[in-house]
Order: sequence, then C-alpha cells, then structure tokens
Amino acid sequence: MKKTLITAVSALLISTGGAQAATFAHADQNTNSQSSYAHVQQNSNYGQQVNQDITGLEEYVSIASVINPTSFTTRVTEDNVSKRVILFSDNYGRTQYKSVFVKKTGLLKVINLKGGVVLETTVKASTTAPAPAPAPEVKPDASLTKPANVISNLPEYKTLSAHVNLSTLTPVVVSDNYNNRTILLKDANGRGQFKSIYVKRTNMLKIINLKGGQIFYGAAQ
Repeated sequence: MKKTLITAVSALLISTGGAQAATFAHADQNTNSQSSYAHVQQNSNYGQQVNQDITGLEEYVSIASVINPTSFTTRVTEDNVSKRVILFSDNYGRTQYKSVFVKKTGLLKVINLKGGVVLETTVKASTTAPAPAPAPEVKPDASLTKPANVISNLPEYKTLSAHVNLSTLTPVVVSDNYNNRTILLKDANGRGQFKSIYVKRTNMLKIINLKGGQIFYGAAQ
C-alpha cells in the first residue's frame, strides 16, 4: 500500500512539472513572437520617409540633368550657410544618390553611392532678368481717326501730301497736344505705313516711312 502511494505521488509530481514546463515554454514563445512583431513594426516605421520638395533649389536643374529626382524619395539631410546635402532613396528606403552643394563657390557634386561621382559642376546664380510684361497696346482714340479731307486744313498737310500718296492711306491722329501732333497713315489692311510728327512751336515736320526710315525733316509749308 505504501509503495502504491509513493508511486501515485511521483506520477502527480511529474505531471505537474510537465504542465508547468509547457506553460513556460508557451509563454516564452509568445514573448519571442511579440518581440519579433515589435521589431518588424520598428523596421516598418523606419522605412517611412518624408519626400521633400527640392524643385525650388538652385542646384535642382543641374541634378535633374543626370538623374530623375521624381523617381526617388528626396531628403535634405544638411542645409546650413556652407553647404546643402540631399539624399535620393529608392522605394525600399535605400539611398542611391547623394548631392553636395557648396553655396559659397557654387560647386555641386552628384554621387552614385554604388558607382562614384556622376556630376561635378559649378552652379551659377541666374542672372537672366525676368522678361518684362508686354506693354498694353495703346489704341488711338476713335475720335482722332479722321479721313484725309479732315486733316487737309492742318498746317503740315501740304508738306505731308507732297511726300506721301494720301489717297491710298487712312490718317489716324494718335496724339495731339500742346507741343506736337503725331499722325499714323495706315493702308487698307490697317497696317501703319507712314508716320508724321509735327512740332507746333517750331513748325518743324518729320515724315517717317515705317519700313524705310525718315524721308523728310524740315519746316512745314
């Protein structure tokens, strides 16, 4: 009887020990699994990069001449008074190119991290002035557009008609003020062919062929 009791107690102890071992093993497995998952999450977060807009930087055009920046994730890692460093990474977060721009000298290097320098040049500051905005077209006042017979009483008319065949042209008085009067002579298509400028104070007249230059300058008769 005593022997049987000892045997039963031994079996119970063995059974309890095995269950505890299994429990500890299962807990250890869960811990490892959670650790791995956390590691994957950490790596995943590390791979998320912010794509910075570098199109406004003065070295952008030179960089774009050797690589296509839009194909990479761009990140400015250093930008101070001396230089600017930009990294270009692929979709997996691996850096493929690096640019180093020295601001004082304008020196730019674009480096392929697997093949070395692919561009070394000097970036010059743009000195091209922006194109001026086109001046608004000044249209003559309709009230100043007069047929030839209306300008026939003007002091410069006689001299003007002596040098230009007014019968085929339409005179347009584009300005008439205290100092002078300017008349534009247009053809049937509305294109200016001649221009006269009459200085009232001195009675001097200038007649200009718009395709050939000045044809008269002297006193109006």
